[in-house]
Amino acid sequence: MNRRSVLYSANNSFTMIEKQLTIKHFLLILLTFWGCTTTSAWAEKKIFVSPKGNDRAEGTLTHPLRSIQAALEKAEAFENEDVRIILRQGSYEQSKTLEIGSQGKYTSLTICPYQDENVSISGGRVIPLSAMKRISDKKISGRLPENVRKRVREIDFKRLNIPIADLRPSGFGRPSSPAWSELFANDIPLNLSRWPNDSTVLIGKVLEAGTGENVQDAPLPVFQYFEERPSAWSQAGPFWIGGYFAHGYASDMIRVDHLDSKTKTIYTAQQTVYGFMTGADWRRWYALNLLEELDLPGEYVIDKENEKMYVYLPADTRTLHVSVMNDPLIAIENCQNVTLSKLTFEYGRSIGIYLENTHHVRITGCTIRNVGGVGISIGRGTETPDKQTLKPHAAEAGGDPKSRVVGDLMGRVYQDILFNRNGGTDNGIINCYIYNTGSGGISLGGGDRATLTPAGNFVENCRIHDFNRVEKSYRPGIWIDGVGNRVSKCDIYNAPSMAILFHGNNHTIEFCKITNVCSEVDDQGAIYYGRDPSELGNVIRYCYFHKLSPRHRVTATYHDDGACGGEVYGNIYHNAGSLPVLIGGGHYNHYHHNIFIDSPVAIHFDNRMQNWEKGMVAPNGIIDQRLKAVKFQEPPYSTTYPFLAHYWTENPAYPHGNVIEGNLFYRIKNIVNGQTQWGEFWNNWSTNNDPGFIDPENPLKGFKKDAPVYKHIQGFPQLPFDQIGCTLKEQGDN
Repeated sequence: MNRRSVLYSANNSFTMIEKQLTIKHFLLILLTFWGCTTTSAWAEKKIFVSPKGNDRAEGTLTHPLRSIQAALEKAEAFENEDVRIILRQGSYEQSKTLEIGSQGKYTSLTICPYQDENVSISGGRVIPLSAMKRISDKKISGRLPENVRKRVREIDFKRLNIPIADLRPSGFGRPSSPAWSELFANDIPLNLSRWPNDSTVLIGKVLEAGTGENVQDAPLPVFQYFEERPSAWSQAGPFWIGGYFAHGYASDMIRVDHLDSKTKTIYTAQQTVYGFMTGADWRRWYALNLLEELDLPGEYVIDKENEKMYVYLPADTRTLHVSVMNDPLIAIENCQNVTLSKLTFEYGRSIGIYLENTHHVRITGCTIRNVGGVGISIGRGTETPDKQTLKPHAAEAGGDPKSRVVGDLMGRVYQDILFNRNGGTDNGIINCYIYNTGSGGISLGGGDRATLTPAGNFVENCRIHDFNRVEKSYRPGIWIDGVGNRVSKCDIYNAPSMAILFHGNNHTIEFCKITNVCSEVDDQGAIYYGRDPSELGNVIRYCYFHKLSPRHRVTATYHDDGACGGEVYGNIYHNAGSLPVLIGGGHYNHYHHNIFIDSPVAIHFDNRMQNWEKGMVAPNGIIDQRLKAVKFQEPPYSTTYPFLAHYWTENPAYPHGNVIEGNLFYRIKNIVNGQTQWGEFWNNWSTNNDPGFIDPENPLKGFKKDAPVYKHIQGFPQLPFDQIGCTLKEQGDN
């Protein structure tokens, strides 16, 4: 079989959808980008809204409506018209989800600010600073560190008539759900009180492991601690701990029943997926929501029993908000030609913006921040029945399809690889800031894996960072599933776990700058996928990976557990973790014209399917089940990916067909970790001398015209260095 044919990937299917846009809608996008004004290129119905308006008014500039919901209802009456809802400056607090759906008879709908005014759509409530009172209960104040007792204040939410939500378990294998009530001062999230304040401590002797990987019913975990400080919490009652209790990719947060200070023993009140282990550097824990540890400005404690919070505010606090809504702030469903432009969505406990079965929707120039869930979700999630005991593997739940949630999407996709989220087509997230979210940045679904029908949904030129405040494991900056979706020119940074996790076919990840992710974990990748050889046609190109921690097993591009057919080219791996590339037993992965800089190892190969993962290629194993699910020997899979039909006849346990060609290895100690026979190597160049960078400390400035790299690697291309990364300024820049 021709080697080039087996490396074939179909990654441009979405372009056909883009060509179907009308000229009128293209002009609408341009006008939206330029901002909402009082003039447009054609007749357009305008509805004005102001926090100072009246919902019985006409909705004009001089007599605006008061609520966005009233404007949406008014817009529904305009048949075959282009409608623009224009919001005047201010905050629009929501008590329920704003709904845009099929009931609208308009041709298109745009929601945007008036000119460049600042508009916030909020799922929270303002806390008057006058509501901050001295703590009246001496039992409470007596538990605080003595040096802060005069600074900590009490908020009585019952008196304010604002509901608050308590802490809940949060971690690997648990469905994503609304966060607890959070506080935000000056638009910045405050932190639950914590010990240690900025680190973690090792797990001591494990007396009861808990559920574990092979035990479904077991006593609750019990473990000992080394340090003296926890013994001061013996009167605290139930509190919470977080950490990586077993595997370094599986964070968790659970409630503690009690602590025995005499034996330095902690008795937990809940199970975890993998139980508790000790003996590795990543097996660590920390405590939170303890009055005894409320010792820094910007920390708070939730007292759900008394409907109160205790907070140590930063000295310059001007505004204080609490998150309230546990549903998406806005839901766009079963409709087309909708644009949200230059709006801020904040202070919800769940999803910021939700889309389902939508076509040609644009989220452009928006800011989504300070929400407890994912910033934007395109496609359905799942609802999982309550589990009294977590099962041995996180992906054994899944749940039933449900709108307006994420839930256990990871488990459902793991169980049902053809799960169609109904994400619609040609939906785009463009020029957006997404940060300080609780459970990931964007969940990007769309396309049908059974038929390989592409969606053409995309994320472009967005800045996504600090997106794991509540849920850490497997809540990436961008999750991708389905077929034919694209992520371009995004900056993704500051996260304990992944930047991008994808499932499905024919996706393109390009021109992204990914830095300082996977900062806590072991055995994870900045871009990650795996365990399904039918997930083919995916391309990772022209991305920059930088400042990934070498502390544990951290990878930039991770092809896990038999992943096949990835095409990876034109990327820069610069201090990109301990194992910049990991190919875990898969076939026909093609790496060409990449640049590796300053790493002890460049590429890891292994033959796991021949030993510790041999069960995956056994009859009726995971891979057998997944290949049967896509009918791999029939069209469209057999014709789109010719080598897949021969998967079982080419010794699936042995890694073959992986090609490493035309790559530059600069200041790399060992090119390969593993056996070179598991890959085909040619036309590569390894050197400790400058290969011709304009600035060796900043490879994004590119190569000199006469750079040696062009002589030593035949056909090495002029890479588009100047196109890598987001063009948006960091917020706060002038």
